[in-house]
Amino acid sequence: MSYCLAIKVKEGLVFASDSRTNAGLDNVSTYSKMFTFNVGDRAFVLLTAGNLATSQAVYHQLEKDISANDPEMSLNLCEDLEQAASYIGKLSAESSNQALDVQNQTSLMGSYFILGGQIKNQEPNLLLIYPEGNFIYVSQERPYLQIGETKYGKPILDRMINEDTPIGDSARVALLSLDSTMRSDLTVGPPIDFVVYKKDQMHLDYQGRYKLKSPYFKKLSDTWATKLSEAVHSLPKFSWEEE
Repeated sequence: MSYCLAIKVKEGLVFASDSRTNAGLDNVSTYSKMFTFNVGDRAFVLLTAGNLATSQAVYHQLEKDISANDPEMSLNLCEDLEQAASYIGKLSAESSNQALDVQNQTSLMGSYFILGGQIKNQEPNLLLIYPEGNFIYVSQERPYLQIGETKYGKPILDRMINEDTPIGDSARVALLSLDSTMRSDLTVGPPIDFVVYKKDQMHLDYQGRYKLKSPYFKKLSDTWATKLSEAVHSLPKFSWEEE
């Protein structure tokens, strides 16, 4: 299982993803689920959850098309994020269909993707791409997208994230959403890949990778746990507690 999320606020975009691909009793595997692309007038971040073979096939094809001398399509050639989402969705659907043909099975071989970023002179945005290749934009009412194991990290997003949330707070909330999920689901685990993109910056300068014992992440997690405990102890007492 995976957990990836992206947040859109007025100041920019935040991306975070775990790296665990297997959590058996005697075998824990990790693989990055984040793909970044930053050249000239565009900056993209792509997150994935689902069938690992399909996800990696899409990533490799993106890289191959970027390096090609005269590609039919690539991230360099997309005129906007919507065209980029259509291109990625097509690659994803083709890869999953090929896997089904080869393995002669009916199980879903597709992957979900979150695409975010900005092309110069356009607004930054986020899109959710489905295994079938179609996609939707993030909504203004709920300015974040999640894929994978979403339920444990959703409450803090619902409480804290709106379009006016400062990007620094949004970044901390994203990491706490991962922290909550990792505490409740062993199939989601570190390292955490992390990107903060400020609107019109056109560069992915703020990138990081956190392990559980990384100084900043550990301090963030420990502080959050302490503050939660303090908040619970400060809640109104029941009448029977006063007796």
